[in-house]
Amino acid sequence: MKQKKVPAVERTLNILELLGESEEPLSFTQIGRQLQISKPSLSRLLSNLKERDYLHRNTTTKRYELGLRLLHLGSSLLEKIDLRGRAQPFLQELMEKSGETVELGILDGDALLFIDKWESSKSIRLFAKVGSRFPKLHASAPGKVLLAYIPEEDFKRFIRKGLVRVTNHTITKIKKLREELKKIKKLGYGFDDQEVREGVRRFASPIFDHQGNLAGVVGIAGPAFRMLLKKKRVFGKMVKETAEKISRRLGYRKPQMDADKRRLL
Repeated sequence: MKQKKVPAVERTLNILELLGESEEPLSFTQIGRQLQISKPSLSRLLSNLKERDYLHRNTTTKRYELGLRLLHLGSSLLEKIDLRGRAQPFLQELMEKSGETVELGILDGDALLFIDKWESSKSIRLFAKVGSRFPKLHASAPGKVLLAYIPEEDFKRFIRKGLVRVTNHTITKIKKLREELKKIKKLGYGFDDQEVREGVRRFASPIFDHQGNLAGVVGIAGPAFRMLLKKKRVFGKMVKETAEKISRRLGYRKPQMDADKRRLL
């Protein structure tokens, strides 16, 4: 039997998710308007969250943002993720080698969740946000890599929602997306050319665990004027090699090629 939702809990979670997804702090009025919560109820919820340090209210602007308590909880969770700890030295190595921002992500439900980053030291660079969650998997290289390796039934469930256009470069046709995913499995890395953000290109490659299951995805992202198309193979090779190093650290071993394949090499 399906459990009934608790209104107060639902409203509390909606507040946290709204502020987590917002690019800037929000006022009392903005929160109430977007979530359709009455002023008395919203006042009590915000007060309780602020008292427990789940929210912070700027005394000057009077706007709300997520508090340090959530950062502490998030850090505790990330420390428990084996992938993050084992991948870190390779992420730094890839950042130094590519000169671009490096991202580590996992599949969280039907979305891409970034669990670590190493930002480029260059003045013009992509700012990555640990904890960011992107449901539009078809629009980014890391997302497409995840789609390439999930079970077919999960892929079909994803595309039933429709392929939303994020930029003019986003793939919105299922047939074209399937072709793209086949290419990813063949090359070992995915690529997106300003498909999720104008002026940004990404490369990503899958990470596998000791059982050969998809464990996550590692990628590099940067401005299109530096990540030139003529360097596509170079960046693709970098990210693929990094993913393979992390996979080996997790205990993954590539399946042995059969005799017929070996004879063709």
